Amino acid sequence: MKIKALIYTDVNKFEVGDLTLDEMKEDDIKVKTIISAISPGTERWILRGKHIGTKFPCVPGYHRIGIVEEVGKDVKSFKEGDIVYGYDNRWKENIYRMWGAHVSYSNGNWKNYWFISSKMPDNFELETIVFTQLSAVATRGIKALEIKAKDKIVIIGAGFLGLCACQLSIYNNAIPVLIDKDPERVEFGKKFTQFSFSIDDKDIDKKLKEIAPDGFDYLYDTVGNPETTDKLVPLMKYRGKILLQAQYFDKEKCAIDLDQVKVREITIKTTIGIDTIDFYETLNLIRKRILKISEMITHKFSSNE
Repeated sequence: MKIKALIYTDVNKFEVGDLTLDEMKEDDIKVKTIISAISPGTERWILRGKHIGTKFPCVPGYHRIGIVEEVGKDVKSFKEGDIVYGYDNRWKENIYRMWGAHVSYSNGNWKNYWFISSKMPDNFELETIVFTQLSAVATRGIKALEIKAKDKIVIIGAGFLGLCACQLSIYNNAIPVLIDKDPERVEFGKKFTQFSFSIDDKDIDKKLKEIAPDGFDYLYDTVGNPETTDKLVPLMKYRGKILLQAQYFDKEKCAIDLDQVKVREITIKTTIGIDTIDFYETLNLIRKRILKISEMITHKFSSNE
């Protein structure tokens, strides 16, 4: 069976091409794609050839919702017509899988898919819950920090992940501050918190000290710029926590000043990926509109476009 796929052929080059779907196995489900979503970080880094493990040519993407059209005889939890979330797939060509969500069809192991619904969600729900996996990275991050009510957290980056972390902080009755360099993102961040600032603001230290005179409890990094991180560490509390959740590909340029981290006895935490609990917690938050995803979607287009 021939399927359509978004293929990154080389650095900064892509095309929509044909692949040959591998035969189904007894523990496979065949899934027809309904919608996939672009993670503005992951797909970009892969396209630039900088993401860890990137090989060309490849099919990128890890956000995908589809409908089950066929089930193998050993499949335990799904039936035809179920709406599922996942990207497990196999094809016959020598095209590398950088997760491989942006395809028209897939044959993959049922254990690598999450159940969404037995009925087709409406378009609004599809367009928002398709971002569950990326949003769940923020869920995992906030849980890793063990954030509490009235705690103060400064979040580096008003992109998708930072905005999710901001919303989850508010949901936990904490006080988030967004920091970005792009004026448009700084302004957009004000839709989610009253505290959204540019790192280039000449009064940034003063403004942050007014919000947290005793220092911030947490620093949540989604960008990976050491100069920004180093500038904000002195504004943290003694024995606070830093979460490193950015992409740190450039070893020579992404090193932070560990001495000033050490003298404050700050705990550094990292997370990568999510688990099933993170996924379903986040799915529930999106469905309840606690996580407002629709406001962060910038582009919508068909595969033909």
